[in-house]
Amino acid sequence: MPLQKDFETPSTGATAGYHVVQQVSLDYVSSQIDATVASYLSKDARDAGKFPLYTQQITVAGLPAAGADARDYAQQQLVAAAPQDGSGPYANRFVFAGAEIVD
Repeated sequence: MPLQKDFETPSTGATAGYHVVQQVSLDYVSSQIDATVASYLSKDARDAGKFPLYTQQITVAGLPAAGADARDYAQQQLVAAAPQDGSGPYANRFVFAGAEIVD
């Protein structure tokens, strides 16, 4: 399921509102995942076959439970609230905090 949240893309300053987790890599040694997220202007733009405005890789601590869908896990982690103290292991880790998971 895609994510919906306005996000100003660093490369152009354009606002992307529709984000798709395109790839998830699981690192069992480090117990983390890397999610590749493509950001589009809108759902209509993606559905029309337009290129994403921005693509980034976001590292998330933890792994999905055995048998769970890795992309679903990644999406749930990406929308999770950022720590109140502003800490985070990577600069882009919480860029989709508070986003809505949409159909």
